Amino acid sequence: MAYFYDKTQLFVLTSSQFLTTLQLLGLLFGFPCLNTVMISVTCAQFQKLKAAILDIRQEHKRPPHVQEDEQVYKIAECNLQGKLNASIRHHQEIME
Repeated sequence: MAYFYDKTQLFVLTSSQFLTTLQLLGLLFGFPCLNTVMISVTCAQFQKLKAAILDIRQEHKRPPHVQEDEQVYKIAECNLQGKLNASIRHHQEIME
């Protein structure tokens, strides 16, 4: 039994198939691309965090032969603690 379609039915059928194909392509390629972008952004944030922590470590190394005033040392430790707290907050924001 042969089916014959007029132009209107054929147009609707073809349009429906075209839109379904676009949806499938969006699902098949959209989600992996989005996942890749999210992973690369997360990796960049972790690299920034690592660089900040290394910077804090290098900035606050005390040479063993230099004697500092105790008050200056306490102020530097408070500043170090504040920077470490900021880095930890940044890490927690990345993980959310």
